[in-house]
Amino acid sequence: VNDIDSGSEFSHSKKSKSNRYICNQCSNTFVRKNTLKIHLLIHEGIRHPCEKCTKSFSDKSSLRKHILTHKGIRYPCNKCPKSFSIKGDLKTHLRTHEGIRFPCNQCDKSFSRKGNLKKHLLVHEGIRYPCNQCDNSFSRKNYLMSHLL
Repeated sequence: VNDIDSGSEFSHSKKSKSNRYICNQCSNTFVRKNTLKIHLLIHEGIRHPCEKCTKSFSDKSSLRKHILTHKGIRYPCNKCPKSFSIKGDLKTHLRTHEGIRFPCNQCDKSFSRKGNLKKHLLVHEGIRYPCNQCDNSFSRKNYLMSHLL
């Protein structure tokens, strides 16, 4: 496990066994250091508001993606009634109809989204987050947080 930078909260972020950068606040992992830096803004509470509605976002790229929903351009799925404001989201959705799966190489599970497989792989790293109020423990910190609510 390697330190990344020094001199900031980011310095405490580590690389996992799978060579991904780990957020020290919520245990999400990222392939790129810069993506982790953007993600850390979530924990700082900085918000970017949409000028067209009441929504706000922790990073500018999410705001830019959201603004497309106000433009009225839709990409319809030809297999079901769903439509999307972002062409890439339609492409991802089409995988659910095409049966394209991302299998886990460590167990029998498979996923229609690559990102879900990446999150699942953390289960196999053996990192557990124990509850200090009962005997439960969780494979992801956000599962523990939900349990505590």
